[in-house]
Amino acid sequence: MYKTLWVSIFAGLTLYSGPVHTEQITFQLPKSAQTACQVEKYSRKINVGGSITREQAILHLKRPNSQSGACILPIEDARSSSLSEMSVILGQGKQTEGPNKKILEVKVKGQDLEAGVHYYEIIPPKTNEAFILTINYQYLHLTVPKPSRLSQQDGLKQGMVWEGDLLGGFGSMPHALGDNLEVTVKVITPTSRVFSNTSPSGFKVETTNNGVIFTSSAASTELASKPQSGLVHYHQPHPVMSIGNWTRLVEVSHWGNNVAIEDQISLENRGPALKGSFSRVVHQTALHTRAPGATAHILTGLALDLPRGVMDPYYIDTIGNVSTSRFRPSLSPPISPNGKESKLKKKEAKFSKLELVPRYPIAGGWNYSFVVGYNLEAGRVLKQSAAGDYVLKVPFFTRIYDVPVDLATLRVRLPEGATNVKAFSPFPTLETQVDLIDKTYLDTTGRPTVLIKKALCTDAHSGDIYISYSRPAYKSFQKPLAISGWMMTLFCLAAGLRRFEWKIGY
Repeated sequence: MYKTLWVSIFAGLTLYSGPVHTEQITFQLPKSAQTACQVEKYSRKINVGGSITREQAILHLKRPNSQSGACILPIEDARSSSLSEMSVILGQGKQTEGPNKKILEVKVKGQDLEAGVHYYEIIPPKTNEAFILTINYQYLHLTVPKPSRLSQQDGLKQGMVWEGDLLGGFGSMPHALGDNLEVTVKVITPTSRVFSNTSPSGFKVETTNNGVIFTSSAASTELASKPQSGLVHYHQPHPVMSIGNWTRLVEVSHWGNNVAIEDQISLENRGPALKGSFSRVVHQTALHTRAPGATAHILTGLALDLPRGVMDPYYIDTIGNVSTSRFRPSLSPPISPNGKESKLKKKEAKFSKLELVPRYPIAGGWNYSFVVGYNLEAGRVLKQSAAGDYVLKVPFFTRIYDVPVDLATLRVRLPEGATNVKAFSPFPTLETQVDLIDKTYLDTTGRPTVLIKKALCTDAHSGDIYISYSRPAYKSFQKPLAISGWMMTLFCLAAGLRRFEWKIGY
């Protein structure tokens, strides 16, 4: 009747001042998670394509016998290990948009080891007997390539497979399914080409011009009696790209009025592995003739949206400078005769664009590591809130649409003498440290450093990180005084040695 559940307790706040740790505790709970909510209608949209799977589930819920308590949401192990982000919003449609939307807190409840399901807990409104929840998920690497290997000329045959439980884990909670449950699951594909699909008994399948729809109105006891697994094999028209590691180093200089940013990026093609050898002649011919889909599985270039006002950008790899790139700076805002920025600045581009062409095309199974760096005027990202108090705003990483980051690391080096350092993150992080010290060129006491890490990142996590610190004005003279002291020491040492009699007298 009872089984062991693992509960992962996450300790952390939006404001971090030290490393975050997790711990696991074992205890006994009933075999199936108890919930105070029952699903009457289950509607789910799964947007596949690339390395990120975006999913939205709309649940029509009610409280049987006016029960009170928490609602339990299940996620299968396969999806839970790839979960990047999850949000639960009360209502549906326009109710989930705008500043007045009501976001519910999600807590980790436990894991059913036998059923292979993770449970999450939410507290719904107490006054509503029936209500609707909209749940948004983002997953990484949930789809797999099929075929697993592909020759250079077979880009049109590139396919990906999505497979999963159509009930999203609710089959492990029979008591949570209503008697007249309606299930609709729509898998939205990038193109209308669907090679094949598989559905369990009791589900109807309909193929549309943008995906596959699974529907069922079978009895809840029948749906919960066995896993309701569905499969969709679809055409993937673009390379399946991912970033294994993104390491960003930010150095702040008050003397130079400059913020230097350098990114070390490890790019990977996780589509079907290249079968056979790669021919540049065949590749260039396909590009020249623009054969449809000939290079769908090979990456030839990408673009980065850098902040406004970027200066001195560079793009290098392990060999050296890569000249196959193009930088498009944002236009400088016009200055009116009174010295103020004109209202025409709204027409200025929001971003500076850096178009990158790798040194070689990135085929399936290949990877490419490179470095992108640039400078910004400190005034664009650094503000002084009070005398000696500063706030730095820096993006966690540069957003590349539909390209996830397995592990993102941000390292911010503040000027020497910075104290009372705090870091503010809009999302939970894997690790946050604000008490590190990095010693660089001509440093004496070292530079206070902030380190932030997060795993399983999507473009939704490319938001700004805010770092506040204090630095008295006299600390600006620390480095010049240190250099002057060293110079005076060397001068006195040289003068003393010059006056020393090195010869043996008669």
